[in-house]
Amino acid sequence: MANEIIESYKILEEKIKSENAKIFFEMLDSNYPAFKSRAIQELTKLKIETPAIKEFIEDPDREVRLSSLKYLEKLALLEEEDLIKLTKDISPAIRRESIKFFISMGIEDEKIIEEKIKDPDPTVRYQLLISYLEYYPEESPKLIEKMKDDPYVKIKQLIEALENVSETMLDDTIPSNIKKISLIRYYEKTDAMVFFTTLKEVYGEVDKETKKIILRFLAGLPCDIIKKYLEGKIEEEKDYEILMSITKVIRKVCGTEDIPSWLINNFVDHKDPKIVKFGLKLAQDKEDIGYVDYARELLDEVDDDLVIGAADYLTFFQDYQLTDYVSEFLHSVSSKRIKEALKIIKKLKLENFINEISDIANNKKYPMSIRKNAINLLKYFKAKNLWEIPFNILKDPYENGQLKLASLNALLKLNPEMVTNI
Repeated sequence: MANEIIESYKILEEKIKSENAKIFFEMLDSNYPAFKSRAIQELTKLKIETPAIKEFIEDPDREVRLSSLKYLEKLALLEEEDLIKLTKDISPAIRRESIKFFISMGIEDEKIIEEKIKDPDPTVRYQLLISYLEYYPEESPKLIEKMKDDPYVKIKQLIEALENVSETMLDDTIPSNIKKISLIRYYEKTDAMVFFTTLKEVYGEVDKETKKIILRFLAGLPCDIIKKYLEGKIEEEKDYEILMSITKVIRKVCGTEDIPSWLINNFVDHKDPKIVKFGLKLAQDKEDIGYVDYARELLDEVDDDLVIGAADYLTFFQDYQLTDYVSEFLHSVSSKRIKEALKIIKKLKLENFINEISDIANNKKYPMSIRKNAINLLKYFKAKNLWEIPFNILKDPYENGQLKLASLNALLKLNPEMVTNI
């Protein structure tokens, strides 16, 4: 019997997956390009391999051709011959995407590179340069030399940015993406200490967005290089958004234990709900139980960030006073609070809410992700008397495929014999 159940489970699992894709295969035959394009995009997400997509790279519609190109690349079905053909497509968007794949796949064809250096669309030439910088930084000087007189302003800015990182960071007129590219290249060709010193010298003079970019790059350096400097910045920084960015870097590189308690307290006391939530998460990471009473007060607030931040904090410390709020959260119009209630039920093992969980799992008015969480809770609590809920979902032809997969796993746990009856 066990082998029969396992075999039935595997067959059902494959059937559900194929049902998910069935409608998209039907859409491929549509006369409407938007339908075909959407179908290919969905098949890409599902990672379903089919040779049928290859023919659509010749489709008259640009979006269909572009979706097909992305599908073939994502599923590693893109052939060099087809890709070279697409680098000459009439659409600049397709030429941009194809030259990016051409370089990332390591195809060596100087003729194509020379053609794209002279592409009539400047965005294609720009894509060629940034792709080369990303995948072949050591060989990029040759390409830069050939493109140094290109009239496109972004290409001029990028080439100039590569020559002097400090000036690039200080120039407010240079777009963020160019600053990022110049930092990537500079990071690759210098050692960690030189890189840090260069950024440290300009950090205090750059604008807010550039500070965020610099901080993201500092997160890639060792703790012993950046720790003392960032601790000093915490002391003097007044902008809480930047303070959060600095704190995230320290937490990632050095660990939560190096974040001062007074800073966490300042976050928790802030008026911005998102900052308060961030502060409570830091306190939770440090296992600081000192905010329990305050977090309980926040459960009555209106803002979701405050309520969920407080609930997450209290759940971590197994605070059973949360049970007084679970029913209220479950009947809220806020999807976030319903999800939070289901999380609390699982963490605190509140099996007495099993009827409410089953109601959510059964009710199609709830978003699929919430129903899926509820189904998983039925499995978690081994609610064998409620096996009919996942069973009926599996029998319903209109139910979502992801929900059906969760229901199949739940049914296997709650009443495995019924798996063979579907």
